[in-house]
Amino acid sequence: MSTVSAVPPPGTRPRAPGRLRLAVCWVTIVSCVPYLLLKVLWLSGYSAGAADAGGAAELLDMRHLVGDVVTAGMEIAAVGLVLALTYPWGHRLPVVVVAGPIWLAAGLLAPIAVGLPLGLVAQAFVGGAPAPAGNGLQGWVYVLVYGGFAVQAIGLPMAFVGHARDRWPGVFRMRMAQLRSAASGDRRFAAVGATITGGYGAILAVWSVAAPRWGGPAGFDTVAQRTALLATGLLVLSGAIAVPALLRWRGDRPAVAPLVAAWIGTGVTVTAGPTHIALGNHGNVSSVLVSVSLVSVLSGLLLTRCMIRALPHRTPGT
Repeated sequence: MSTVSAVPPPGTRPRAPGRLRLAVCWVTIVSCVPYLLLKVLWLSGYSAGAADAGGAAELLDMRHLVGDVVTAGMEIAAVGLVLALTYPWGHRLPVVVVAGPIWLAAGLLAPIAVGLPLGLVAQAFVGGAPAPAGNGLQGWVYVLVYGGFAVQAIGLPMAFVGHARDRWPGVFRMRMAQLRSAASGDRRFAAVGATITGGYGAILAVWSVAAPRWGGPAGFDTVAQRTALLATGLLVLSGAIAVPALLRWRGDRPAVAPLVAAWIGTGVTVTAGPTHIALGNHGNVSSVLVSVSLVSVLSGLLLTRCMIRALPHRTPGT
């Protein structure tokens, strides 16, 4: 079976990044700085951005402070990741060190990249503010945080595409016939994972209308927020469709589109539930949300396993 080269031929040195890739790298890094500064202020005891006394108290409680440490660490990791994806030294890192974080980043940022613009358009159509009233934060906090996330949602994938074109050029020319033939067990696993994941996508779509009345994430009150929840559900569904397609479709059609859909869809499936739990408004998390999120993580990991097993091995001697 024909396979795709995973690395450039021996002796090939990675190209120095061009101006566009350098610009993408450093714009992405700059977009992380305001968020990090805000986290440093909150961890230092300052309630910057609080709209009232209740909001200030919530910003400084232990749940938020622990979350600030975690999310600040994630932003620092994003800075390191975009540097590794841009500069030649990143090619010396193991595949999992590069692919794992960018897969998680895709899962976290894709709902923002898709849901934020659609949500703002929908909110502008019906009127009102995109942020819920009485949330304890001033409006500029949302602009700073989600504006930075939007830039990162564009910059990180662009950096990854540049890295991948240098490191795995064959992936962009890969055809469905070059994917590995799936064993019957893999197809059964994919069918089970796709069924559960598809159900999770449908639940997210229902929650975009009914949350939190039917156990959905608390605090999704505005049209913009619910549109983002619907976008998350659609991304999850894309993964549920794409992974079985990778195992079954063959022929000369390009493999890039289903690979991208599977990559993003599985990442969103695994990260959406824990994100909704962590960001629960005032820490309100229903048992339904926890149960659905746990099952979705497991089904997303199962589909991810099937996606990885469909990828061809490295060609010997390359």
